[in-house]
Amino acid sequence: MPISDVRVVGVHTTEQARAIDRPALSLCLEAALGALADAGLAPADVDGIAARWPGPGGTVMHPGSVDWTALLGHPLRWVQDTYPQGVPAVLDAAAAISAGLCHTVLVVGGQSGIRSGGAVAAYTRPENEFVAPWGAFTAVHFALVAQRQLHLVPGYREGAAAAAATIRTHGHANPDAVLCGRGPVTAADVLTAPPIAEPFTLLDLCLATEGAAAMVLTRADRAADTRSPVRVLGGGAEWHRQQYVDPARHEEVWTIGRDAAADAFAMAGLAPADVDVALLYDINSFEVLRQLEVLGLCDPGEGPAFVGDVGIALGQGLPVNPDGGLLSYSHIGWGGPTLKVVEAVHQLRGEAGSRQVADAEVAVATGAGSGAQYHNTLLLGRS
Repeated sequence: MPISDVRVVGVHTTEQARAIDRPALSLCLEAALGALADAGLAPADVDGIAARWPGPGGTVMHPGSVDWTALLGHPLRWVQDTYPQGVPAVLDAAAAISAGLCHTVLVVGGQSGIRSGGAVAAYTRPENEFVAPWGAFTAVHFALVAQRQLHLVPGYREGAAAAAATIRTHGHANPDAVLCGRGPVTAADVLTAPPIAEPFTLLDLCLATEGAAAMVLTRADRAADTRSPVRVLGGGAEWHRQQYVDPARHEEVWTIGRDAAADAFAMAGLAPADVDVALLYDINSFEVLRQLEVLGLCDPGEGPAFVGDVGIALGQGLPVNPDGGLLSYSHIGWGGPTLKVVEAVHQLRGEAGSRQVADAEVAVATGAGSGAQYHNTLLLGRS
């Protein structure tokens, strides 16, 4: 059975906010039950899971997805602990379902209580080799790569600012976004915002927020009775090196994801021009341009021109992150990659309200990027 016979049948997000006074487990459970209800399924229908256990309790040998059996109330046939969120979780779940290892997979993740007194979220300062001794945080890894790209293509600075402004303005208009009403934002606003890590200003960088998100996948025959299934068309991933350990080198990672994207389009029998809406992993503004290029939506170095001439706003050539993305909607740590798939499903179902892309039939969702030294791509289609 090919993965194109697998469907995303349920999605759900909780409240997204700068801070939520609830345990992460409570948020994740709400998201999981919401996604199952959206699919018209019950916990008893689930026989596979991709969901890091947020605690309390459970194993201390992380990540511990199998701890979810206690809440689901029954054993599972398949567990994904490698990267149990977003695009990798969808691809692994689709492969497992296709191989007959399970039939219905729940993916869920989220966070709360992340700040603990620091100016940046604790998870952006991992105790990793070569990182902890020097005080680096996530944005710095991407800044190293972006600074080199800016040297090679100076026009990237203005193009990245325009991309960030567009996506943040999308979030300004989304009532569910953490930064709803905080706009509209212009490229000049981005360029003159407080500097964080050269060349990034505050408005070039994504949020660190709280909340949870979940999705449910199952076989096409089991999806027949669900509300509005979305097809998994194809996907691919590239893993260069462990994230946030060794510093990323532009020469090694700037094009990471290009082969994965080519594999995804080949698997789906589609071309980049077939994409109607893009849910790009906008951890920073330069990544938006880079991903437009590696997806084949424009030529190398032409990301700024694509934003300026084709347009990524609603109603333009290729809407990107109409929900406001990680820059303005929300970024919930391990649940952040799943938000991209959730928005893709809303768009393909035609239920995105004022941010709906007209007649959206094919969506691309991505995860991670150059500074993280891995990248993944997923293509979804209207059933």
